[in-house]
Amino acid sequence: MADSLEILTVGAQEAGIVIVGSGLAAVCALEAMREAGYVGQVTMIGEERQMPYDRPPLSKQVLKEPGAEARIDLRDAAIFDTPATRLRRGRCVAEIDARQRRVVLDDGAVVGYTKLLLATGSRPRVLPGLPPAGAGVFYLRTLDDAVALRGALKSATSLAVVGGGVIGLEVAATAVALGVETTVIEASPRLMSRAACPQLSEVLEEEHRSRGVRVLCGATPSAFDFSGNRHTILWSDGRTLEVDMVLVGVGVTPEFDLAERCGIKCAPEGIVVDGFGATSIPGVYAAGEVAFHYNGRVACHQRQENWHHAAAHGRHVGASMIEPGAVYQEICGYWSDQYDLNIQVFGAVTGDEHVVRGDLSARRFAVFHLAAGVVVGITAVNSPSDLRRGKKLVREGSSLEPEIESIVRA
Repeated sequence: MADSLEILTVGAQEAGIVIVGSGLAAVCALEAMREAGYVGQVTMIGEERQMPYDRPPLSKQVLKEPGAEARIDLRDAAIFDTPATRLRRGRCVAEIDARQRRVVLDDGAVVGYTKLLLATGSRPRVLPGLPPAGAGVFYLRTLDDAVALRGALKSATSLAVVGGGVIGLEVAATAVALGVETTVIEASPRLMSRAACPQLSEVLEEEHRSRGVRVLCGATPSAFDFSGNRHTILWSDGRTLEVDMVLVGVGVTPEFDLAERCGIKCAPEGIVVDGFGATSIPGVYAAGEVAFHYNGRVACHQRQENWHHAAAHGRHVGASMIEPGAVYQEICGYWSDQYDLNIQVFGAVTGDEHVVRGDLSARRFAVFHLAAGVVVGITAVNSPSDLRRGKKLVREGSSLEPEIESIVRA
């Protein structure tokens, strides 16, 4: 399929729906629009030159296996190359003209729209004192990032991972398996502190240490020295760490600059949308990680950063743009594969009680998270049956103590 897209006329009927972004939320929204009966024009505009692809493999298979990137397409390319669907790759939207209902691309092309969906995702957060990507400093968000990191790992002997979240730990697991001496530096007292319960954090730290990863929690570097061939990380107490390369994985920031510039209401958490994905400007919607969305189940706005939410919210907003139904009320979760651990988390990991089933040391267990007696989340490690039970309890809002006890004792 050709990379180019002709300049579309501004006329609403010719232009149809425009989707800014080509990630998971954007693709799922497109599919939902078609399933809802929309047969008009859809133009998808993506900054990356690749066809839409799946991001979870970037920190695992793509780093391990040259050529793995050929197997991570989200969908068959044919769905983006029809008379009613156009995908323009390697282009970004420079401006939204909401009054005229059109977007201006960085190459000067003008695309009109009847409705506009912003699915721009997030960008890696940059640590103060660290240079941008390059010269031995890496971030991991795109396929190009992953390919560059894979190439560097081939010749590196040592790696510092700044940030002990999901991405950082998956990269650490991959790097140490490739024979690279790896150190994880996490500012919080435990690994994955925002996304994991204390029990899972404990298991992860033990597992990474047992595999040869040096884990430093509660460790915030005071300075970085990149003046030599190797990189030095310094702490205020005099400690230093010298490595060949640094991966920064300290979270992401929603990409809402474009929306903010055209006057769409935004919050620090992202573009503010209602339960259908609609923004403060008529005809403009947002979905996925960039959206600070209203969730009817919890009756408040929230922002989520996981594959499940990107897919579910993209589908919901895409369908709502054609025919609004119920407000969004999905319960989401995430998964991570590290060594022999298949980690599945669904719902909230907070609560006032955590009931453990199984043996943490055996690496096959589940933690049921309760708040005021109600199951609000489940963490399952190598335990798919517990995950299924836990999901059922979370969705039902179960507070039946005998039922919980029977599951835990099973």
